[in-house]
Amino acid sequence: MGTVKALALDGHGVVYSRNREVPEAVVGALQGMGKLKVPPEEALRQYLSLQERAFSGELSYREMLARLAKAVGWEGVEAVEGIHRLIQRFSADIVVDPDLVSVLSRLRAGGVKIAMLTNSIHPAETKWDWLRRRGVDALFDLIYSSVEAGHKKPAPEIFSAFARSIGLSPGEVVFVGHDQAEVQGAKRAGLISVCLRCRCAEADFVCDRLGEILRLPVWPPGV
Repeated sequence: MGTVKALALDGHGVVYSRNREVPEAVVGALQGMGKLKVPPEEALRQYLSLQERAFSGELSYREMLARLAKAVGWEGVEAVEGIHRLIQRFSADIVVDPDLVSVLSRLRAGGVKIAMLTNSIHPAETKWDWLRRRGVDALFDLIYSSVEAGHKKPAPEIFSAFARSIGLSPGEVVFVGHDQAEVQGAKRAGLISVCLRCRCAEADFVCDRLGEILRLPVWPPGV
């Protein structure tokens, strides 16, 4: 090891967290507004199903909104825009990992490229805006979003495509994820895989805190 040139971090669960998951927050808000015509559990199931299809572009974001409005029984021209506003509001309410600034600053100083590799219904520019609001956008070189890539994690294809997009071989990239299936997908694609706050037998490394990745024997000299 020691040939690593890039670090790819999962977004939600690694780069940042939220006090409340977006699907639950949106469904709760819709219920509070009196817009749910189905049980909350069914609304949440529909949301998650449509979101998965939107992650890889099978559905456009607007199609997801329209289908979700219909599924929950909110009718009228304002339904799609209303759900859109809720999703954007709750999605942007992020808390960055306390180790993020120190870890990424040190790796960037050592010449390592930094990226966010994320399953998302949002394009990269939306997530750039979230990072700018938290003052950490300058720590990243790239945001690679599934909705624009046409693949979603844990498919190995998205990891391979990401490596190609930055001109590196998979073995020159470290992926840090918190989901076992995604870590396995990265490993199958040939990336060096790190399971953060999770347990995965296939992972190359397991860490309990983001700051621990600096101790891994993979970085260029001087990191």
